Amino acid sequence: MIHKNILYCLFLLLTAFFLAPSNAIPITDAYPGVFSPDPEIDVSSVNIHGVLGYAINPFPANESNRNHYDSRKGSKIKYLIMHFTEENFTRTINIFTNNSRDNPTSAHYVITQKEVNNLAGGQVLRVVPEELRAWHAGTSAFGSDKSLNYVSIGIEHVNLGFNGNISMPEMNRTYFPYDDNEIAASGKISRDIVKQYGILPQHVLGHEDVQPAWKPDPGPLFPWGKLYHQYGVGAWLDDDEMSVDAINAKYAPPRSFPQNLNQTILLDMLHSYGFRSSGDEERVIIAFKKHFSANQFPALCDPIIRVEDMFWAWALEAKYVTSSLTTATASLFTGSPTPSGSSCVDAVPDCLQYNLNECQNSLYKPIMCKYCKQTCNLCRDSTCSTF
Repeated sequence: MIHKNILYCLFLLLTAFFLAPSNAIPITDAYPGVFSPDPEIDVSSVNIHGVLGYAINPFPANESNRNHYDSRKGSKIKYLIMHFTEENFTRTINIFTNNSRDNPTSAHYVITQKEVNNLAGGQVLRVVPEELRAWHAGTSAFGSDKSLNYVSIGIEHVNLGFNGNISMPEMNRTYFPYDDNEIAASGKISRDIVKQYGILPQHVLGHEDVQPAWKPDPGPLFPWGKLYHQYGVGAWLDDDEMSVDAINAKYAPPRSFPQNLNQTILLDMLHSYGFRSSGDEERVIIAFKKHFSANQFPALCDPIIRVEDMFWAWALEAKYVTSSLTTATASLFTGSPTPSGSSCVDAVPDCLQYNLNECQNSLYKPIMCKYCKQTCNLCRDSTCSTF
């Protein structure tokens, strides 16, 4: 009996050895000089949506609380949510892997900024596998969706946020700029994420967009325009869409451009786009302005409504919510065959609310009002040239 027990224990040891990732290394080797004391985390080198990085290996049973994730319960990924950490890289990873059941938090990815300990910017660490639910969005809502942790991927950008505390008015805060290499890495992996999961451009959001009453991130200096123009990620207005006449000509919106600065109309457009208030309408307006109409201009991120705010809200609603299908794209829904070998997102009853013009110059073209999935050959097919 003793021999059998010894053999069984040996079997378990050998199994653990061979099943462990062959390239596993301590995190202190992956990021030299960054962690002190040693957090005792093993990582493995991985390809993260085309960017070489590391992934945290699952913790053993005796440290299971350090695995800050659980099941998505079959929910489909629909959102990509951007954050800033308000902590340095070391502290962020320690928080995301602490061995406690009290208020655990995490995100799928953490992207570094350049730090004084020789840590380079733009390095990507996977904390939570995408098929699992990370705890990054809290009691969030957008459109008809709630509890967005179940249906989202979260990316944390190492950034100290702003000087001061959350109770300070926006115009009195000094926000920290983002590392260029960090944003380049974020753009690359985000481009592949939205393509793989068919995430709508208006579903690429900031934490504050989905929790406007509570969260300040990723802040007004997060470069949403750069992500859109350089990587095809998220919702934005093109250079030729910056006038009322251009929006009317391109999208024929059913709502006329509001002639007055009106909070009720502005909030109605923001609610139509997907913003939810949680009882604090001013915070909804500020969140919208930080993402869109006052992005890169923190001094304008206040509750005061300006012409630019009314225009952006109206134009985004026209472009992403109420735009009609063009004659050219409508033919795709009336009998045109799908190319052999394609497997695209199916049509949905509310199809007409989504705008196909958005992806006219995108790396991947939409069909049935959604982005092509990874298996869809339409993304490269010549028949897409009619979009």
